[in-house]
Amino acid sequence: MRIILFTGKGGVGKTTIAAATATRTAQLGHKTLVISTDAAHSLGDSFDVQLGNSPTRISDNLWAQEVNVLEEITANWQTIQNYMASFFRSTGVDDILAEEMAILPGLDELFGLFHIHKAHQSGTYDCLIVDCAPTGQTLQLLSMPEVARWWMQKFFPVERKIAKTLRAMRKKKIMSIPIPEDSVYASIQQLYDNVGALKETLAEPGTTSVRIVLNPEKIVLEETQRAYTYLNLYGYPVDCVIANRILPDEVTDSYFSTWRKSQRGYMAKMESIFSPLPVLQSKLMRSEIVGRKLLVQLGRDIYSGQDPTKVYCDQRPQKIIRDKQAYVLVLKLPFVKKAEVNILKNAHQLTIQIGNYRRDILLPSALSLLDVEKATLKADELRVTFLKGA
Repeated sequence: MRIILFTGKGGVGKTTIAAATATRTAQLGHKTLVISTDAAHSLGDSFDVQLGNSPTRISDNLWAQEVNVLEEITANWQTIQNYMASFFRSTGVDDILAEEMAILPGLDELFGLFHIHKAHQSGTYDCLIVDCAPTGQTLQLLSMPEVARWWMQKFFPVERKIAKTLRAMRKKKIMSIPIPEDSVYASIQQLYDNVGALKETLAEPGTTSVRIVLNPEKIVLEETQRAYTYLNLYGYPVDCVIANRILPDEVTDSYFSTWRKSQRGYMAKMESIFSPLPVLQSKLMRSEIVGRKLLVQLGRDIYSGQDPTKVYCDQRPQKIIRDKQAYVLVLKLPFVKKAEVNILKNAHQLTIQIGNYRRDILLPSALSLLDVEKATLKADELRVTFLKGA
């Protein structure tokens, strides 16, 4: 199955581009499912149909779905939610507030992404198109596998042993705080396993690509550069960017001359800074893009008759190479300055922090037993060298 995720700053038109891409892939004969994981769904508006939590058939080879947050939380979080709510109530929190606090931020998008794993496992579709939340939320969401791994390795094993000991002593509460049952830990483990499987799927360039939608504007371009950097940091492959709402050549009115000049300047800049990623273009159309007919036209224009399922740029954001007696971890980090990068090796993991984003990379055994000799940042690549006895 081919998986393509669309993200971008809010308002750039990523939902429309995702819908147009799905329409195009279906037209080419690929059995396609397009899913919206954005809490503010607008995918159904693009197709001009009512969508729900299960796939709705749009046309030949095309299904669409808007994930229902409440249903997903009930299916994936209920056991943990019940315990957390009882914990908060035991500390004096009001019942309704306790229920709200038991639903962690970002869970709705996370459970939406679980549909990717389910669809991938089912083998029902040839292509899965995902309309993600705006870049800030998506980046937080895609960092969750790293966060979940830390909690499962560092906190829950110790906490579970304590809980077992207390239950063996037939104590149900300490300081009126409820002790979690094994079913809570089983639910947490299942959640962790699903997140881990999802991470593996999304980080495989041959299967998954992230495509960033942007407009040729200063603020949008700067946010897209940051998003591209952080996606590389977390190991998610980006194969192209799509510039949306480009003034077509037939618009010759002098009223748009300044706007056209500005767009051309930013387009030239995009081609330079995102190289070797291709920059696809989506023209500004005469009317609002609603309904399958206009989406078919838009999809054809964006991909210039090509198949959207192709991998436009096959580059791995992370790899390990052998260099004589040393191993080198190579991580693509475009648009980053040396002073912005902090690195720390601790036992079996390497922590890399850039600004507000941090990634804990679980090292393979061959590297975890070695010391970090040096780290260099050159030509958009961070190279961390591991050597025995450094």
